[in-house]
Amino acid sequence: MEAPQSKFRVVIVGGSIAGLTLAHGLLRNNIDFVVLESRDDIAPQVGASISINPNGSRIFDQIGVFDEIRDLVEPLRQEEIWSDSGKLITRSVDLRLVSERLGYPAMFLDRQAVLAILYKHLGAAQSRVLLNKKVTEVDHLPEKVVVHCADNTTFEGDLVVGADGVRSTIRYRMWDYMETRGLIRETAEERKRMKSEYNCVFGIAEPTPGLVSGMLYRTYGEGYSLLVISSKHGRVYYFFFAKMDKVYTGNDTPQYSQADLEEQVAKYLGKPVTGTVPFSEVIQRTVTQTMVPLEEALFKHWCMDRFVCIGDSIHKMTPNLGQGGMCAIESAASLANSLATLVVHDASEGKNISASSSSSISVDEIHRCLKNWEAARLARIPTVYAGSRDLTRIEALASPKYKFIAFYILPYFGSYLLDLNCLMMTGSVKLDCEPAPARSLQCTMAYTDSYPQTSADKAWKRALKVAPLVACYAAASATMGAVVQKTMPYLIKQIAQGTWMASNGEVINLTEPIYHVQFLDNLLGPMALCFLPSISGSDPQSRLQMLSFMTDLSPVYGIWLLESLRNSESWYKVLLPITAGIASQFCGIGMIAPLYFAVEYIATPLSRILPGHNRIIDPSTTGALLVSLLGSYNLITYANFIPRAIETRHWYNAIWQLFPVTLPLLQLPIALLARRLFPRPPPADPDAKTKIQRRNIRTVRFFYRTLALVSGLTFIYTRFTKPQGTPMASLFFPGLTEHLAPVTSFSQGITLALQYDQLMSVASGFVWLALRFRELKERQESRSEATFSWWKAVGACAASTFALGPGATFALGWGWREEMLEQLAVSMQSGGSGHLAEGEVVMQGGK
Repeated sequence: MEAPQSKFRVVIVGGSIAGLTLAHGLLRNNIDFVVLESRDDIAPQVGASISINPNGSRIFDQIGVFDEIRDLVEPLRQEEIWSDSGKLITRSVDLRLVSERLGYPAMFLDRQAVLAILYKHLGAAQSRVLLNKKVTEVDHLPEKVVVHCADNTTFEGDLVVGADGVRSTIRYRMWDYMETRGLIRETAEERKRMKSEYNCVFGIAEPTPGLVSGMLYRTYGEGYSLLVISSKHGRVYYFFFAKMDKVYTGNDTPQYSQADLEEQVAKYLGKPVTGTVPFSEVIQRTVTQTMVPLEEALFKHWCMDRFVCIGDSIHKMTPNLGQGGMCAIESAASLANSLATLVVHDASEGKNISASSSSSISVDEIHRCLKNWEAARLARIPTVYAGSRDLTRIEALASPKYKFIAFYILPYFGSYLLDLNCLMMTGSVKLDCEPAPARSLQCTMAYTDSYPQTSADKAWKRALKVAPLVACYAAASATMGAVVQKTMPYLIKQIAQGTWMASNGEVINLTEPIYHVQFLDNLLGPMALCFLPSISGSDPQSRLQMLSFMTDLSPVYGIWLLESLRNSESWYKVLLPITAGIASQFCGIGMIAPLYFAVEYIATPLSRILPGHNRIIDPSTTGALLVSLLGSYNLITYANFIPRAIETRHWYNAIWQLFPVTLPLLQLPIALLARRLFPRPPPADPDAKTKIQRRNIRTVRFFYRTLALVSGLTFIYTRFTKPQGTPMASLFFPGLTEHLAPVTSFSQGITLALQYDQLMSVASGFVWLALRFRELKERQESRSEATFSWWKAVGACAASTFALGPGATFALGWGWREEMLEQLAVSMQSGGSGHLAEGEVVMQGGK
């Protein structure tokens, strides 16, 4: 049974895109409304176009208008930027990535068409959209508002919404009301906030030879810029921006005639749209055009009691970024959400608003609701507003700073800027009363409100869960730390002697430089000395333990790096494992691993990894890291033990000491080469998402299985080559109280410290895996999905550790977690259950 309509009534002033979107939102929340439009046509053709981006398209999809809009356009494929001299500055990356990432393409079309479609889909509610209703006054009464029109009609409601554009009557009436409430200074500041520094000639033209459908062209010039889009069937939308003679404030902006427009355009007809198409070619094919000043304002007061403003009436942006209309759509949807919450809350408190003749919601309740809405929007809009403002000035080369950005930063950071723009749009709002569209759930970047954090994802709760890792660190400090402290005098004495003698009689001169860089010799020379008892074979048991330990560091450090390279992470996140790796060389990984795993776990909840393709690591990155590990880590590790000459082993160990830095440095060029040799599927490929997921899971499988194989074989080698009669456990496990006993020699102290080092790092790694499996299990159980048994998991871990060693077990455990993560992510995106077949991902659901 359909819910009864609330008696709460909203008077929307302005049949704009914001106003009609709000009407749709209220309609779906059973909130009464009326739309008052001053014109005699709800969708007039004034030459305006609008950029439709994913943050607006998702809302359009919810209200059922997106598909009809999509059929009218040619989505943008690429952008070209040209200089005033007709020289190509740069080409963008494939803009179809926007659709792949966010589910909806970037596109342009007539503003008239969008208005017509929004109006059409109101259906029977079209009767609530009234034309020729120019609002002149608003009476704000304690129990209602009364809106007066120029034709002497009046309309009553609980709230009046200004969706009437940059010259908003409702905004002015709200300011008048604010002054009656004593907000004189605040109102005076608001009245001066709007400024105009640029004007714009915008228009629509017929197909122009040389302009390709799906292309966007920008031209940068001193004091001016051009933005030209070729859409479906070659229809051209253009914007010509020019700096005015001064900065105008408030209402003191010029009004332009057709003669002004023609005079302005005539001076720029020879300017390039592309290297072969001048602006004159577009102008001579113009169908309709208009010239306006470009107002810019981000007001601080969006609402007051029964007044509220949305869209251009309260956050007017320049068109260069293409987000003004989208932010208006967002503001309309979010306002509908807030009003729905207000009405539902009022009903839940026993006020039968559906049966009464008027709403029982007080002005104080409305004011609180709107102020909360205002605060939420002001947390998001300023960044978008500033981006639009800056882009206008960058394109017009407004200052040396902006020129530098235009010519020396933007051309080289286009991909990064697209990433930022997409990331900004993931934070957009949607209508809470409608489910998230399937398109928005199956894209590679997730909208934040589609995968909200659970209470378990809160940082303080996760901090409590890392108590076992804190215990590992405390145990490492008490055991390994104590042994190192007792060994330090022997190390200092050994350095002072200047030589070290192996059991075979070979003497290593410790005073000779290894790196031939004094800083590195002083810093890492003592570290290399600490490995000599093990790699020289002077202590056979320590040699085997160290061989296995160093090999096991390969999957540990590799997984540290790989976790930081997921799509969900910023590029600088890789600095955390690199820093931890460097610290491990000096303090021991047994001391650092518990801290690193704790920080990583707290900072990266499951809700951050699951959405979209956040969990995915670029297959080129994974493959390059594996090649780097095998080539620059594992081979050098084995070179620590194989050569006959101890001096050679010592030299290889000195090289090994640098791996926390050299490994990621080597991985980077290999990854770049791999991307050239094995490019990702083009965004236009309908199977691109599936192919990316398949490549990801296949590469991840090869990664963890290869590292597990290398570590496992090395562990098996130690088992079969250990001295006869020596228990396997004695190679890796020190006695419970050995850290309390005195250290009698340098070699004995180093051997004991390395055993504790391995033990604590292994323990912390297994604890981290357990925490990660726990959150996966909890998420699966919350979705009523089959999950694993802890008893079987612990048994498998114990059996694998016994047979293959801790390094292989850690790699296999991480790999199992990746398989579960992929299955859960696919299941959540498809709304059902996802299953991984060997070598592929079974994609379910669809658009």
